[in-house]
Amino acid sequence: MAHILLVEDSPEVSLSVREILASAGHTTEEAASGKEALKALKGSKFDAIVSDIWMPEMDGIALLKEIRGAGNDIPVVVISGGAPNAPLTYTAPLAATFGANLVVYKPFEKAELLKAIETVLAD
Repeated sequence: MAHILLVEDSPEVSLSVREILASAGHTTEEAASGKEALKALKGSKFDAIVSDIWMPEMDGIALLKEIRGAGNDIPVVVISGGAPNAPLTYTAPLAATFGANLVVYKPFEKAELLKAIETVLAD
């Protein structure tokens, strides 16, 4: 099973994702912002990252830029509910441009998130 960095500013969403991942035997370490995630990446090894895209302070796109800019090819699944004034169809291409492996849209089903994790871990 995988050790996954979960980057999510909403405690409710974080709890839900953590429970879904744990149900499949994955372990998680959590960060509430992109900046916290970068610190966690320096201190631990992860098999994948699940990150919200719209967060205050440092959003998921800025986090992706930092991760990929450092030459880190860790698989990243972005979860997004869209953003104010930004259509959902904007999120996937933007995230992919900066190195996201997959995008899962909120609200998502348990099976959908687990399939995304399975897919990026298999690549």
